Amino acid sequence: MFDEAIDKLKDELIRSLCTNIRIKSDAQPPEDGKPNGPGAAHALEHALRTATQLGFQTKDLEGYAGYAEYGQGPEMVAVLGHLDVVPAGDGWVHPPFAGIIDDGKIYGRGTVDDKGPIFAALYGLKAIKDSGLPLSRRIRIIFGVIEETGCQDMEHYVDKEELPVTGFTPDCSFPVIHAEKGVLNVTFVKEFRELEDSYVTLESLSGGNAVNMVPDKASAVIRVNGQEVQLSTTGKSAHGSRPELGKNACFPMLDVLSRQDLPLEIQDSFAYLAYALGQETLGENLGIACTDQVSGPLVVNLGLLKGDMKQLRGSLNIRYPVTASKDKLLSGLSKDFAKGGFELESFSHMPPIFEPVDSPLVTALSQVFTEKTGMELPPASTGGATYARSMPNILGFGPQFPGEEDLCHQPNEFISVDRLVLLAKIYAQAMYELAK
Repeated sequence: MFDEAIDKLKDELIRSLCTNIRIKSDAQPPEDGKPNGPGAAHALEHALRTATQLGFQTKDLEGYAGYAEYGQGPEMVAVLGHLDVVPAGDGWVHPPFAGIIDDGKIYGRGTVDDKGPIFAALYGLKAIKDSGLPLSRRIRIIFGVIEETGCQDMEHYVDKEELPVTGFTPDCSFPVIHAEKGVLNVTFVKEFRELEDSYVTLESLSGGNAVNMVPDKASAVIRVNGQEVQLSTTGKSAHGSRPELGKNACFPMLDVLSRQDLPLEIQDSFAYLAYALGQETLGENLGIACTDQVSGPLVVNLGLLKGDMKQLRGSLNIRYPVTASKDKLLSGLSKDFAKGGFELESFSHMPPIFEPVDSPLVTALSQVFTEKTGMELPPASTGGATYARSMPNILGFGPQFPGEEDLCHQPNEFISVDRLVLLAKIYAQAMYELAK
């Protein structure tokens, strides 16, 4: 219905996306009116300016979020996406914030997660607007800027603005995601008593950039009989919801440090973590492994690790099945970490979500996916944490297709031009079906 109009908008869509990709919008220290730093604020400003030029009403919500809206009616359908990104990391063939097009692919941090999909939705809405077809509900594209570090943007939106009656977030997978695992971010710590001089001392230890990323490198500085020695380990980055797809660089570092002639208390701490976490990602050695038929097994990612002679601290990103108990998991973690002398210092939590497979929203989005792709697939679950948790009646809908490599949070993230255009066509049809 909207395919021809979107084909005509193709060059404009690509140009707008590439411009936003060139804005480095990872989390930065906040400034006045810029709660996630100037980069994210600049990305939001550009998206709203683009939406205004496309003829939509726009609003900036004190820098936390913004939206573009089209149509009339007492009810509103929303598409929720984010413009902030995780740190670029290393290993890029093309610069991560250059928006380079090579062999039909647009490279850059955010092309898949989540700038590409939300710009596809924006231009899909433009095609709806240009069609002139009547709608009974308004459609609102909501741009957030703090998704990767806690979703305070959507908390601000929910506190200040009208809630949609239904909608989706293009920040997950196809065909439609009807269940999202619960998410626990847990920080553990161990303080070391003042130790006597040792033949080997730990000057510093650092691994990871974000709790929801598998660390691709770790580094440490030890002093051996007064001589400084640099240690480094490498791995492969992956999204924290799929740690089995990466290789955590912290684990070989833990193993190396556990075999150094450090004070016994510190050496034992590394040995405990090397065993409890190791390279397994199902929580078995921590005693918290569990699974269910709806959403699959619990997974654990050691995302951050820091230490010296005074303290050892780390953060886990845990994705647990929709039927599991957060309190039971925390109790089990606390008991197991106590074996290594660690305490649970703090945690943050996002509860799981679940929508029956025969609900109107699941049915509508599934039908759109089948119509636009020819693929008939059952609704799925994910370990990812999306904006779907922030408002009722919102589900994950793309952009990743079944069987595709997950490029989120990885070097050389890209979206093909053909896929970007297809997403715009899918999202235009989905918005229309929910709002007509």
